[in-house]
Amino acid sequence: MYYIFNVKDDIAELYKNNPSSLYKILENIYYMHVEEVDYGFNIFKQITNRIKVCELNNELYIKMHRDLIYSKTSSEHVINDLYHDEVSILKVKSSHLLLESNKSYSSFFKLLNNINPNYFVCDFKEKDFFFMYNIVKTIDV
Repeated sequence: MYYIFNVKDDIAELYKNNPSSLYKILENIYYMHVEEVDYGFNIFKQITNRIKVCELNNELYIKMHRDLIYSKTSSEHVINDLYHDEVSILKVKSSHLLLESNKSYSSFFKLLNNINPNYFVCDFKEKDFFFMYNIVKTIDV
């Protein structure tokens, strides 16, 4: 389960050499207690941009709709690639993207990187994190 955040340009630049600090901030927000929600929301707004749901849904659909492995319902994009044994479901929300995949590298990563390289990916359960452009660059080499 990956949470993907649209990090502001200046924040991405600030944390590009130290993504673990950015992850710690987002992890602290993720695990905040109910009484701290207002504080967490203010911090979250300072480091991320809202996602234009309709615009991103359309862009993903336009780029993928001819692929036989792709389907879309509402704000949910699905890759069901039996040949590569991948099932990935991407849900677009205004605060973040939520990606569930049976692979550690989803086909959505490269596509999302082309749309916005400042996406910051977090797997809070496995304590994994990376800027989208770093993982795509590593895989493409």
